[in-house]
Amino acid sequence: MMDNLTWEFFNCLTEYSRHIREEVFVKEQHFKEEFDLIDNEATHIVLFLNNVPIGTGRFFIENDEHRVGRVAILKNYRNKGYGSIILKELENKIRTLGGNKIVLSSQKQAIGFYKKLDYIETGDFYLEEHCPHIKMIKVLN
Repeated sequence: MMDNLTWEFFNCLTEYSRHIREEVFVKEQHFKEEFDLIDNEATHIVLFLNNVPIGTGRFFIENDEHRVGRVAILKNYRNKGYGSIILKELENKIRTLGGNKIVLSSQKQAIGFYKKLDYIETGDFYLEEHCPHIKMIKVLN
């Protein structure tokens, strides 16, 4: 039986996204300020495997830049390419809205993941909730 992989975009933070982000960022990584006002204006994506929500991400526009963030996959589904699917679908959606560049803030341990998808590090490391991050950029074709 083939796995049924689908995704859906939402204009608000859904319980699906909230649950995934609570598991990954709050419980696993101990972030305290996971949810913010941007959740109310961002476009969110949820990735479903056999109708079970397994991953999420979001994007929003700030200073005329499309900013991607909060990309998360539940622990049991990692290292299977699902994060790449989320990012590629976010990129496709941003392209349809006329965006030609994406900016994101990558955790240090996720840099390799983003580099494989043609994101380029820029600037120096900085801390977000005591976790090293770096700004990364991708120009869309």
